Amino acid sequence: MANSVEVRFISDVAGCRHFQYLEQQVWQCADLDVAPHHILITVAHHGGLLLGAYAADGPVQSGGMVGGLLGWPGLSRQADGSWRAKHCSHQVGVLPAWQRRGVALALKLAQRTAVLEQGTTDWVTWTYDPLRRANGVFNLHRLGGTSCTYIRDFYGKLADGLNAGAPTDRLQVDWRLQSPRVQAAAAGLNFAIDWQTAGLQRLLPPPHAPALQFTAPVLAVPVPDDVDALRVAAPKELLPWRDYMRAVLEHAFAAGYVMQDCIALPLHGWHYILQRAA
Repeated sequence: MANSVEVRFISDVAGCRHFQYLEQQVWQCADLDVAPHHILITVAHHGGLLLGAYAADGPVQSGGMVGGLLGWPGLSRQADGSWRAKHCSHQVGVLPAWQRRGVALALKLAQRTAVLEQGTTDWVTWTYDPLRRANGVFNLHRLGGTSCTYIRDFYGKLADGLNAGAPTDRLQVDWRLQSPRVQAAAAGLNFAIDWQTAGLQRLLPPPHAPALQFTAPVLAVPVPDDVDALRVAAPKELLPWRDYMRAVLEHAFAAGYVMQDCIALPLHGWHYILQRAA
């Protein structure tokens, strides 16, 4: 279905205005929280990436744009105090009517190509809410990203429709563009861990107290199937899930595990798969 969209670089004011419209529709945010067009155009003209996915039957209000991506060159401080170049991928959004149709994948693959062509880095990072299972599947399973960084309340309080009233805990995704797993993912190939033979320790979901004694080579950490549905049906369960995820992932990362995948385990539901680093 992504063949019906064309990914293009945005570098003009009109395109920036259309990207702002997309932001409002995807994140349900107020005008105050939309990226100013003068910042967008500055990023686009100075090494950043502002991409739009356009469809012939896309909304008139967005100039046909049905998805968009924003990112820019960045630096990350290393353990020895030095700085390493990376690309900071800030936003990827797709209009609700166009979601699950390959638009986000087309944008990310276009980003991968563009970053590699710039020649300054092959490392891209971004963040996402670990309770959003669909994002975990996309970031880890489909794109080949990994994570070993949990950040509490990264953005502070946000007022948009997806984050209002909740801590903004985030996982940082590391996308190593030339790694075998990302190359395989870009080619549509499977790189999943054979968890059935890897010596897996499966954790029980809330309201069970999280087990923090990890000895197995591979951990399976449960994740809610649909956090938005949970917010409506059982909002009191959200904070226990957040506390659970904080405790388990912070402890696992400190113990040397790396998040590698997000899959459905037969009879047990959706889980993150973490593997102890070599």
